[in-house]
Amino acid sequence: MSPKHGPRRVNVTFGDAAQQQIRRLNIPETIAVDRAIVAIQTNPDIGTEVPGNAPWREYCEEGASTRVIYYATALGTRIVVAYIEA
Repeated sequence: MSPKHGPRRVNVTFGDAAQQQIRRLNIPETIAVDRAIVAIQTNPDIGTEVPGNAPWREYCEEGASTRVIYYATALGTRIVVAYIEA
């Protein structure tokens, strides 16, 4: 019998601006952003819609100063991250 697997994670792609922001993060910020990305991967609908900018969503990690702006593709198989703030 195989062990129970965790929730399915979708693929994440980072836009140019998000890649530059990631390069400037220190270790604690990187860990906080990683937690936020994993939360989004396991539940792409976790963020709130950005008013007037559908399909963009914003996810703010509770208790941390992490903010991620992203959208999920139509089939929900890929997340595109446009902006990261930590």
